[in-house]
Amino acid sequence: MATLEKIRNKAGVLVAIFIGFALLAFVLTDLLNSTGSILRSSEQEVAEIDGIAISYPEYQAKIDEQEEFIKLQSRKTSLDQQEMYRIEDQVWNQTVFETIINKKAEELGIKVTPEELLTMVTGKNVHPTIRQIFTNPQTGVFDQAQLINFLKQKDNDPQASFFWNYIEKQIISERINQKYTALLKKGMYITSQQAKMEADANSRKVDFKFIAQRYISIPDSAVQISESEIEDYYNENIKSFEREATRDIEYVTFTVKPSAEDKEMAKEWITKAMEVFGNPDTDPEQYVKMNSDAPYVDKYLSINQINPRLQDFVKTAEIDELYGPYEENNAFKVTRLVDIKMLPDSVKARHILLRTGASIEELNAKADSLINLLNNGADFAKLARANSEDPGSAINGGDLGWFKDGAMVKPFNDACFNAKKGDIVKVQTQFGVHIINIQELGKLVEKYKLATLVRDITYSSKTYQDVYSKATKFAALNNTPEKFNKAVEEENLIKRYGKGIKASDRNIGSLESPRSLVRWAFENEVGAISPIYEFGDEFVIAVLTGKTEKGPAPLESVKNQIKRELMKEKKGDIIINNIKKNMAGVSSIEQLAEKLGVNVQNAEGVTFADRQVTGAGIEPSLVALAVYSKKDELSKPVKGNNGVFLVNVTNETKVEVSPEVEKQQLQQAINYKVDYGIFEALKNSVDITDNRIKFY
Repeated sequence: MATLEKIRNKAGVLVAIFIGFALLAFVLTDLLNSTGSILRSSEQEVAEIDGIAISYPEYQAKIDEQEEFIKLQSRKTSLDQQEMYRIEDQVWNQTVFETIINKKAEELGIKVTPEELLTMVTGKNVHPTIRQIFTNPQTGVFDQAQLINFLKQKDNDPQASFFWNYIEKQIISERINQKYTALLKKGMYITSQQAKMEADANSRKVDFKFIAQRYISIPDSAVQISESEIEDYYNENIKSFEREATRDIEYVTFTVKPSAEDKEMAKEWITKAMEVFGNPDTDPEQYVKMNSDAPYVDKYLSINQINPRLQDFVKTAEIDELYGPYEENNAFKVTRLVDIKMLPDSVKARHILLRTGASIEELNAKADSLINLLNNGADFAKLARANSEDPGSAINGGDLGWFKDGAMVKPFNDACFNAKKGDIVKVQTQFGVHIINIQELGKLVEKYKLATLVRDITYSSKTYQDVYSKATKFAALNNTPEKFNKAVEEENLIKRYGKGIKASDRNIGSLESPRSLVRWAFENEVGAISPIYEFGDEFVIAVLTGKTEKGPAPLESVKNQIKRELMKEKKGDIIINNIKKNMAGVSSIEQLAEKLGVNVQNAEGVTFADRQVTGAGIEPSLVALAVYSKKDELSKPVKGNNGVFLVNVTNETKVEVSPEVEKQQLQQAINYKVDYGIFEALKNSVDITDNRIKFY
């Protein structure tokens, strides 16, 4: 269906809208037990979110749906590992988001009625995505008739039906989120009194002198911190010490690399292949396609586009002459000069794109009809404006301007650069059928077509087995942490480290897709030695050296951190008491600075909205002290992030600040926090058990 193509082309936008909104707020083990019975339902739970269990089949169905959507919109038959990781992250975040929001929405009676959905799809308030898909590219006007026609026919096309159901579900989810967010925003408003207080604070701009006595000026030995003080601080601030479960491992790798013998075999292979490859009767394109480890490049290249090591060769070589073998990028290569042509370096052309039709035969028939009109004197620009489905060029009569070789998709590019000025040619690409008029040709330059036969230098099965045997022997003989460490030292192996590994992590150092190693680390106890894992070209053996569980960090592990905080507080008290003593009989900040042995610094034009002060850094306490201190008076000393501060305001200026404008800005700030903080706040308010590591 033609509209399905529009949905495909705009699917990237849909992903951003429908997955992105859920991310605004934050950024398989065996299924049979030993007896062969089906696992209990609790053991099939991928997660429990706010008391709601998410089963493996349910969760996997969401991943499958998202994968299918991405494949259809990108026209891929399969996705690589990194793309699947991104999908799994998207599905997880969206599942958590929707589970929490939907539960809250149900409690509050928030829902999307069938009538409301119909209005968003076909009514007056059509959803922006639907409007975008069904907007006529020629007129820029939403085409409701096209939408209705699509809805009537979609059930006849499984892909179109899948796309529509996906979009509809996302629209509903987005709408519920909008309603819930709007409800929160309505309840979080700025009062007139708040606005007035903020306006008053920001209406005063001050210049001031200040002195700073840093905490580091007091030696640690001058402060005593008791165990009971540390324990009290820990208990009072225990939430700040929450952490995720993590694991620490140490591991060694045995890398499978080509041996000298493997390299020689690759060289022998390509040397022998040269006899056939260099024969003028051998089709170089077919030979490369059937025998090379790298694809054939069907393109004419200018001298500057050719590998520098081949440039002298092509300038003097005869057609079918060979260069090589030569070693490059871990491979042996032989290059054959296939052809030399004088071709333009650029082309000026215009085109008519035809893409809407039930079949390629219909498109070709329409193209032939238009070409017949052109051959009989019809105006190309007029036909392009009336028929071309490339909105970017149709409005300009199909004009594409000048473009370099390689700027267009290959079939289109080849048709243009192999044609003559004035030619009208027809070509099919992934975008549809094009009628192209060659208007001008650029400067003719000599270009070369090359065929390169490549034989990668790879390891043999014998080399693979030798390395595997070495790894197996290491694992068998070193099955305790003590033996492991001793063997690493004796065999001069490089020990690698994985610190603070989380259950959701997909990377450990440079290892290729090591999820099975992450899973092993979370299923075993400290001191366990892993089995041999194979990641890419590496065999890996690890020892589990540390583990931390989810929850507050043990007091012992954060004791030094707490001690530093308490020490800073006590040093601040010492500094404040010392400043107060020295303030007796002092009439200026300069006199006080001299008695304290510190320098007087200056700051200008500071308002309450500032957070940073030149010479002090990020010190909100210093800003507040200056803004609220009286002019020409020494302030009281206050603690800041890095030390104790005292100010003397030397000048103040009144700035006109509108309470109404301030109210709007404060409300915008609150709305922004709701949009970007709602998910994190809700997520932190509920219990989430993440069991994905058991399955993925």
